[in-house]
Amino acid sequence: MKATGASNTGDVQVQSNVLQEKHQSLSEIYCRYYQKVYHTCFFYMKNHEDAFDLAQDVMLKAFSSLEAFEGKSTFSTWLFAITRNHCLSMISKRRRVYYEDVQFAKNLIAEETSGEELKIRQRKEQLEMELQDYLDHLPVMDKQLLELKYFKKYSVKELQEEFNLSASAVKMRLLRARQKMEQLVDFSFAA
Repeated sequence: MKATGASNTGDVQVQSNVLQEKHQSLSEIYCRYYQKVYHTCFFYMKNHEDAFDLAQDVMLKAFSSLEAFEGKSTFSTWLFAITRNHCLSMISKRRRVYYEDVQFAKNLIAEETSGEELKIRQRKEQLEMELQDYLDHLPVMDKQLLELKYFKKYSVKELQEEFNLSASAVKMRLLRARQKMEQLVDFSFAA
């Protein structure tokens, strides 16, 4: 998106105008660079919401620290260095928070559970993963039916409405889906 009017003004002049509190220059910087900053943020974050938030942060950070721009490089190079550093800082912060959360959870589990309880919990998690793996091998509709019925506790009536089927059709499809699941389990134990 191109700004109108002073869009041909050089970066140094734009900075000078901003420093002289010409608000039109801030708007021009925003119009000139926001999309590029946003796309750079999206490249790092892989998420539109995070990219939007970070792009806003970067633009505010750049506006508030324009005095630090010395003109040794182009304005766009300076702005994209801020963008890159801000994104990398956010990624590092998230990794640290995630690691701390995982460590906290592990410590909490270790403190609150005995060795036997921990083994039971781990076995349950392993079975849940195996069950999900079996479900992933079923046709989509069978998988959806079983997940809604047994994980989300849908009634037959709710399944009828969800899939636009009669009660007998829902019951029959559930029966067949369970049979397919049993075959998968039997086959994996036989192998």
